[in-house]
This record gives sequence, structure tokens and C-alpha cells, in this order.
Amino acid sequence: MSKEQNGFVRVAATAEVEDGKPKAVKVEGRSIALFRHNGTIYATDNQCPHMGYPLTRGRVRNGVLTCDWHGWSYDLGGGGCFTGGCDDLETFPVEVRNGDVFVSVSEGGSKRSDAHLLLLKEGLFSTDQWTISKAVAIMLARGVSEEDTLNLIIRHGGRHIATERGANDGGGEVSDFVNGIKVARQYESDDRIIPLTFAAHGLSGRAGDRPSIQRLPDPVTWEKLEGWIRVFSKDKKWEGIEKCLITARRMGGHDHEILPLLFECAMAPHFLGNSNNLLNIGYIAEVLEEFGWDEAEELVCNLSAKILGQERGLPDEIRQSAIDRFIADTETLDSLGDGPSDGSASSETAAHFDEDAFAEGLVSGEIGPTFGVVTQALKDGVSIDRIVTTMVVLAADRMARTPVNMNPGWGGLVREMMMASSVRKALRYGGHRVAAQGLYHVAWQFYGDRWLNITHRPLSESRGSLQPGSADEAEAIEGVLSSIEQIQIREIGRQTRDYLRSGYSGDTLLRELGLVILKDDNGRNILSTLRTIFDEWTLCEDHPSRGQLLVGLARWATDVRRATGSQSAAATALRFAKGQTAVDLYES
Repeated sequence: MSKEQNGFVRVAATAEVEDGKPKAVKVEGRSIALFRHNGTIYATDNQCPHMGYPLTRGRVRNGVLTCDWHGWSYDLGGGGCFTGGCDDLETFPVEVRNGDVFVSVSEGGSKRSDAHLLLLKEGLFSTDQWTISKAVAIMLARGVSEEDTLNLIIRHGGRHIATERGANDGGGEVSDFVNGIKVARQYESDDRIIPLTFAAHGLSGRAGDRPSIQRLPDPVTWEKLEGWIRVFSKDKKWEGIEKCLITARRMGGHDHEILPLLFECAMAPHFLGNSNNLLNIGYIAEVLEEFGWDEAEELVCNLSAKILGQERGLPDEIRQSAIDRFIADTETLDSLGDGPSDGSASSETAAHFDEDAFAEGLVSGEIGPTFGVVTQALKDGVSIDRIVTTMVVLAADRMARTPVNMNPGWGGLVREMMMASSVRKALRYGGHRVAAQGLYHVAWQFYGDRWLNITHRPLSESRGSLQPGSADEAEAIEGVLSSIEQIQIREIGRQTRDYLRSGYSGDTLLRELGLVILKDDNGRNILSTLRTIFDEWTLCEDHPSRGQLLVGLARWATDVRRATGSQSAAATALRFAKGQTAVDLYES
């Protein structure tokens, strides 16, 4: 490209730009389209704002530029879009000097600094994954505020869930949102686009209108409100719960007491079998921690109320028996107080916690031993974090060894792990007694999975080590990833174990596993488990069976993989955000 003059760069001779024959030129690495129309030369971004098709392949009529792919049209002079609302075309100043065309890229460009937010709003209402991916890609490429972007999503999501969603589907959408954010923060740059797109897509959808919820008139106290919330939860009256939560917020001074109450109600014995409660209240707690009450009030108050006041059928005989046992066991624990305050065992018995006996009882297939080992461990003063670690690793070990020539039970196994991990949130936000109750909900999940044909194996046994001489680390990782891509379910477990036995970095392998799971836009069903394993890989660092976390993840990701190589929305959006046209993609 020829010399620059006063911010303008020579891009072509005027004779090279003919009527009806647009010309593409490169300026500072980006493709610029030159058009001659009615004797005037115009310069625009060559990338159609819709999906990046080269506009030099479009046509101009009456000053309107129309893309030849999907028919989006723009004002050639000002860039205004006639089709897409918030997708204006970037235009640039042009000067003709002595038979040459000069363009200033620095003085032209985007008309809207908040274009990605406008796109995101459109995507959130339409649920269109391409539009959402494009907005997220622009955010990442241009370094715009992630905080503003996520705040927009949480506000939309609050109204969407309040008007369109119930307890479990709303909870699932918040799960995608929270876990998408958490997984994205494990990566940098372009690798973050898919999990952030999952996060935004999770809270997308129709958002209707509804009257503002007004607080209850005085006189009312926090003590009355928390009592009413407990009663409404038992009576399945979610609207009363929401009214009480809004009133508590308007009163002021009680925000810190709301989350513990939500956890307490969600872990009540009559919710045994409603496994989503523990997960979803945990996600709500993380939303509050991330965004605060001012941004998340509608989502938190409405969804929490729907969760705590949800309909639930009468328990069958087995579940009622378990509920009665649950109540009796937790009543015996009330005298123990809040347990170890520092996470350590409080007795000699706890210091010698028989993890293998605990795990064997948990998967015994009988409700007495399943609940009994939890009660005994708590009586012995074993810390809840220590019990959770055992439950998490046990679930991972079962994932690593479940037969795949029949129904492997992935749904139940990953729920075991995620519920166990969520007890850590219950402990953090709800306190020791609430977390102790959460352990029984996890134990019930293990009991419910008694149909799985997975033999018990002592967790304390090391998985062994290999002699040096295996493939080097890069080759070993490539072998694992290749087996996932090729759906080699019978090979992937052995390869992952061999990698770990060789002493190679589990941190590196986990990150690479995550990228393979996410990259095809079809990893949403594994997103929450991937996030859980990122958390637990660190928290279970000293456990001898820790590697089963990665073995289990690799086996599940391989077994459920059915479509490869799509990458459609994310890859296209990323190319778009970098200013590449569709033609550039194929030429490169």
C-alpha cells in the first residue's frame, strides 16, 4: 500500500474503481470495499455485518448496497442498515487526489460503540445462537466491558424467568449462565467465546411484562417473614414466598439472612428426591455473589420462590421411609452444634476416617447403610468438606468404571458428583447444619443409582504408576484428544490413566479436554460437569484417586459425542469479529 497523508492512505487509482465493479483493498490488515456510484467513490467495510460475506460481491441501486448472500441492505454513504436494526455498516472518508483514491480508516468505522450490546439484546430476545455468538465475539475482540455485558444478560434473564419459566427449567438456564462464566474464566482470548455464548444463551428467551411486586405493608418483621417463607414452602405457594422475599429486600438490613434461609428451606426433608434444589440454590448464591442484589433481585427472588414453592407429588413408600430416617438422623445431629469450624476433624475417630467403608456403605443399595454412614461420619466429627471430597471422588470413580455396553447412567453419575460438590456451597452460604442435610440429599442420589452395575473399589488404593519411557507429554495429550474426536470409548479411559500415571500435568490435560468438549458448540450438556471438575480438581488435590475425575470426564465426553467439526456459530462469529470476510476464511 502506498504512502499515508494526513491520516489518509492511498488505496487505488481512480481508474481502477469502475461503476458496477467494486474493488476490495487491504488497509491496515482489513478488507475495505470501494464503490463508484453516480460519479462518487465510497469506501465501506467489505465484511457484511450480518455474517461476513464480501460486499464487493453485492450490488448498488439508488445508493443502497445489498449483500448478495442473505440480502441485507445498507445506505452506501452512511452505512445505516435497512434490514438488521442494530447492524450498521462501517463506512470511511474518501478523498480523490490527482487521480488516486485515499481512505481514512482511523476517522471512519463503527457508528455505535455499543453495537455488541444492541446485538446481544436482539439475540437474547430471539434466542438466536448466531446473533449471541457474534455479540460475544465482538466483545472479546474489541476488549469491551464484560461486566456491562453480563449485567445486561442477568437483567434480561430475571424478567425472562419471572414471566416464562418454572423452577427446574429456570434453574437449568441459570446453571448454563453461571457455569458458562466460570468455565470461560479458565481460558483466555478466543477460547472463551463458546462458554460465554452458552452463558448468554442460557438466559435468552421471551421476556414478558408483569406488574411490579410490592412489599407487604407494615407492621412486618424479618421474624414473621422467615416463618411465612417456611410455611409457604411446605404448602407449595411460591407467590407468597416471592412476596416475602421482596418485602425483606425493601425493609433493608436483611440481605445477609436471605441466602441461609433459602438453603435451609431447599434442604428440608420433604424435598428429598428433588435433586435440582441443591444445585439451583447454589447457582443462585453464585449469581448474588457475582452481581449483587441490585442487578439480580428479580431473578433471585422469583426463581428462589418457584424452587421452594414448587409442586411435588406424594412420596412413595420407599421415599417416605427415607424421609422418616432423614428426619430422625438429622434430629440426632442437632446436639453436635456447628461441627469443626476450621474444616479439621474434631476427634481421634475422625482423624482415622475409614473412607473405603464410608464409600461402600454409600453405594450399598440399602437406605439404612447409605444414610447410616453419613450420620456416623458426622457424629465422629468428620468435616463436611472431607465427606464431600469422598463423595466427589466416589462419583468420579464410578464414571471412570461404568460399563458402556449398556446404559452407562451418565446422568445419575454426574448428578452424584455435582450435588456433592454443591454441598460445599451450602456449607459456605447456609452453614454447617444445612450442609449436613445436603449430604443426605446426595446420599439419596447414590441410593437412587443402585441399579447401575458398578462394583465397589476401595478409593484409598493408588491407581499405580508407569515406568518412564511412555510417549512424551504432547504426544500423550494428542492421543487422548484424538480418541475423543474419534469416539474411541474403550481406549480413552486407559489412555487418560496412562497419561496421569506417567506424571504428566493433569491441569494441562483438563484444559485441553475442556476445549475439545466445548469446541463444537455441542458441549452444553457437559458444561456443568466440566465446571465441577475444574473446581474439584484443585479441591481434591491430595486424594489418591483424584485422577478418576479426568478419566470419568474423558469417558463421558467420548461416549456422548455424536457430531464433530461443526463449530458453526462460534467459529464464524470469531472470524467476523476479527474483520475477516467469508472469502478470507477459505483463502486462508
